[in-house]
Amino acid sequence: MNRPLDTLPTQMESRVSAFELENLTQLLLSAQEEERRRIAADLHDEIGQCMSAVQFAFEGLRQQLEDRMTDAEKEMCTDLGRRVAQAIEEVRRICMGLRPPMLDDLGVVSAVDWFCTELRKVLIGVELVQNVRANESAIPPPVKVAIFRILQEACGNACKHSDAHRLSVGLETDAEGIRLEVADDGVGFDQASVRRLQRGFGLASMRERAAMTDGLLTVGSQVGKGTRVLAAWCVTEPAQRTTRRLSIA
Repeated sequence: MNRPLDTLPTQMESRVSAFELENLTQLLLSAQEEERRRIAADLHDEIGQCMSAVQFAFEGLRQQLEDRMTDAEKEMCTDLGRRVAQAIEEVRRICMGLRPPMLDDLGVVSAVDWFCTELRKVLIGVELVQNVRANESAIPPPVKVAIFRILQEACGNACKHSDAHRLSVGLETDAEGIRLEVADDGVGFDQASVRRLQRGFGLASMRERAAMTDGLLTVGSQVGKGTRVLAAWCVTEPAQRTTRRLSIA
């Protein structure tokens, strides 16, 4: 059956709107990534270096005056030095969370390893299992960024909501493509909840990051049986790839 001619403009408008929305989403994600990079660099170069200079100067002054200080003053200086060191470490942690340097310098495999190491430091009563069998050169730069951001979001959701005892992170590459999996043995949720969560910003962001790099993200969960987030990218020849790209490497 032929479609009425008066429906064609509406259909074309819908397609144009979808295309514009996709491009807007791509630009927003790209801008977000660039802003994270800029903030991390500013924190490191300005605040971080300033705090390090303060720490160096304070330690030199403390050593010069140590013989003249009372025990109470020495204790106060020790506490102050500890606080400065904590502030420096917090700036470093924020910088790494915004944009870990090894993601650009060493690659996503090193970034995933760093992230899991840091996550183990704050997990209480949760076993984190890490299984990475990935060839760095097989992962395109835009996909590396998508992998890391999806990993951050998926693990953050698991830590906040799953009440899990075991969290597993897997990243592998083979002849079929690239796969990132984050799974937990937590409380899970029903499929109706999955549909509601799909409209949430966190899951929407993960889906967009996968889609804009020619990947697919799926979420599976059952009440009492945990949750599994899987992002996959197929290996294709450059000429076969779509023109949709997330240029945030």
